[in-house]
Amino acid sequence: MFENVVQASEAYRESAHRMQGTLRMAMKGCPECGTAQMIASPSLGICDDCGSNLVVLPHE
Repeated sequence: MFENVVQASEAYRESAHRMQGTLRMAMKGCPECGTAQMIASPSLGICDDCGSNLVVLPHE
């Protein structure tokens, strides 16, 4: 886990000169019950509360 944080930090540092604006977390959520979570894995999964498939939420 620590190695992943170090890799992400290094990638951010190396590309900082090309960035414009701010970073936003990618979010996933349940269209049925409205829960939202940060995307932290390749699979979106299913909602723990109602069992619906989670979807990628648009940035607002």
